[in-house]
This record gives sequence, structure tokens and C-alpha cells, in this order.
Amino acid sequence: MNAPIVVCALYKFTTLTDYQALRNKVLSALLQNQLRGTLLLAEEGINGTISGSATDIDAFLEWLQSDRRFADIDFKLSRHATQPFH
Repeated sequence: MNAPIVVCALYKFTTLTDYQALRNKVLSALLQNQLRGTLLLAEEGINGTISGSATDIDAFLEWLQSDRRFADIDFKLSRHATQPFH
């Protein structure tokens, strides 16, 4: 049985001098893909856990990895029967 919700834990240590400006772009991509969870952006990089459909997680990761700073981002995927974030 494949659970319908994908949970994606991700992080990347990289220099983000523009992390404050990047915030709105990341938030927009999360909302556009109907994802829930928490992502932290700081000068040192990105860290967090998000969840949604497999299609939406894939679309967000593709968008994120289009930024060369996140091209090799570390992430782990798991499946859950229910949405873990509200």
C-alpha cells in the first residue's frame, strides 16, 4: 500500500546572503504546490520538513534544485497515510 502523503526532510549548508529576499520565493513555491511544514532559511542555508502529494513534492524539489546553490540538496522522503502538518 502506498500512503498518499510524502514527507520530505531536507537541508543544505550553503551561503545565502539573500535569504531574506529568498523567503518570499520559497513561500510562493510552497503555497503554489500546496505543501505544508516548516522551512528555515538563514545565512548558513536551508533546513526543514515539508509534506504533500508526490507530484507537488517533486515539483517543489525541481524548482528548488534549479537554484545552483541547492542543486545537490540532501533530502529524505517517507510516506504517511495522513497529513502530519496543519
